[in-house]
Amino acid sequence: MKLRDDFLQELNAVLGQAKQQVCVSDGLRIVKCQVLQCDPLGAAVRDLVLETVELAAADIAKLETASKSLCGRVTYLLEPISPIEIDSTGCVVQMRSSPPHKDDNGLKYYELTLRQGGSVSLVRYEKQPGNSRLPVPATLTHEVLGRLVEDFSVAVDEVLSS
Repeated sequence: MKLRDDFLQELNAVLGQAKQQVCVSDGLRIVKCQVLQCDPLGAAVRDLVLETVELAAADIAKLETASKSLCGRVTYLLEPISPIEIDSTGCVVQMRSSPPHKDDNGLKYYELTLRQGGSVSLVRYEKQPGNSRLPVPATLTHEVLGRLVEDFSVAVDEVLSS
């Protein structure tokens, strides 16, 4: 897949660098990733987002179907992902780690969103007892980042074909 390959090539271009924005496009789809640190095996990222106007007319039923399929494909993260909230008014489906990772510092979890208008995104959060949740770096291999780009693109294709 060209978008994935272009993204991985740009990721390799920032090896050894800190705080870089990686951005690639393929027609109507743009992948953006805030890379905090990148080494030959993996990267610490703040987020990964596929943006496209192709989702402008997507209804909530199509987004929900695509989110379930996305959860079924994204089985390679630290925790399994499940849909947790469907906002019919805002036309957004939110997915999270289910169950989240628990340790002495609280909870850590991935949050994916699929939005009409539109984007597919991933952010990792930490929630410490008594505090608000905060985004934290997600450390992912290059292979996993490439698979996420591909799976996000497939989710958009599923919305368009349903």
